[in-house]
Amino acid sequence: MIKGKTFDEFMVFETDTVQYDSELYEFKWNKKNNLEGHSKADGKHCFTWQPHGSQFTIIEEILSDYTAIKVKKPDNLDKKHVLEAIGYDKSWITYLSK
Repeated sequence: MIKGKTFDEFMVFETDTVQYDSELYEFKWNKKNNLEGHSKADGKHCFTWQPHGSQFTIIEEILSDYTAIKVKKPDNLDKKHVLEAIGYDKSWITYLSK
């Protein structure tokens, strides 16, 4: 899945899962302190690991067989109405220290 910058557009596609041979890639840290993996064969950027966000990205070619969707952003919720709707009351919270 690929999300758009405003989080209301998405592309979903499937690809076969494969096991990657680490010997075929060169790994180095980029300017943002993320670890990037590049193919030794052609230098193509294939992976990025963002340790500060614990995110590992496999860079794939997007084939024409994908589904694209746009989600309507909902109106802002009124905090008071949401709490009333779920039956919240102050007894849900126990203060353990002050």
